[in-house]
Amino acid sequence: MRQLLSDRAALAHQALISCRLCSRDCGVNRLQSRSGAFCRLDEKAWIYKELLSVGEEAVLNPTWLVDVGGCSLRCLYCSEWSQVVQPRGGPAVELEPQWFAGRMAKRQAQGARTLTLVGGEPTVNLPALLQALACCPAPLPVVWNSNGLVSPQARALLHGVVAVWSLDAKFGNPACAQRISGWPADVTHPDWLATARLALQTPPQAGLPPLVVRHLLMPGHLECCTKPVLRHLAGLAAEAGQLMFVNLMTWYAAPRQHPRLCQAPELHEDVREQQVREAVDVARRWLGPQLWVNGRPLPPA
Repeated sequence: MRQLLSDRAALAHQALISCRLCSRDCGVNRLQSRSGAFCRLDEKAWIYKELLSVGEEAVLNPTWLVDVGGCSLRCLYCSEWSQVVQPRGGPAVELEPQWFAGRMAKRQAQGARTLTLVGGEPTVNLPALLQALACCPAPLPVVWNSNGLVSPQARALLHGVVAVWSLDAKFGNPACAQRISGWPADVTHPDWLATARLALQTPPQAGLPPLVVRHLLMPGHLECCTKPVLRHLAGLAAEAGQLMFVNLMTWYAAPRQHPRLCQAPELHEDVREQQVREAVDVARRWLGPQLWVNGRPLPPA
């Protein structure tokens, strides 16, 4: 595995000459400059938070959660906004491979059974993350927590490296995706489906499902987003069976005094209980045993 990781890291580093790791297809030479890169990154990755977490899906816990700066989207309600648009800003520190290997050993000793790489978006940090993983004698199974804007090039580099793809299926139509998250207009929506199908080709490791898909129920988006996403996922689940799980998250709370939400006034509201009940009922009917709600398996009706 270390040789595979080292080889993939070298290929990913070479790809930065004309970066097309995410679906934005910027083509920027990130080895020379971060100017013009949507993610605002050069070849370095910046960690702004890491901890041993039990707050992910139950099957992944305890996990070593590592947050890296930079992203390929600009979600209006993003709670990590400062690190998304200023990945080098405090409290971020440059990812140093030897430190990463030492900290992984520490978190393993504390009980971590997986490593969750998140952000921001880990895909825009792919070369530095692969290099760090290559320095680990026995890396934890990798959970790649992604918004789904993963190019075919990046998917190929990650195939055989990632144990679990944790994908955010945010929107059910291009208009909502573009208005709320800045989804690129020239990229097929939903782009995450191609990554999901790749994940389902991954043999399960250490009792882990190769695919977890998350969907956040947002106020006013039950019909236009949640139900279409659940329809997509029902089709995948019929193919995949127990190889995938869907986490329907119902805990959206409107950010108060959030200036960017003027472009999506409906997101100033909290999700109504009626919407939660309807979403859970539909998801239970379409997904059955593949459904979790807020990170836990749903009890039988």
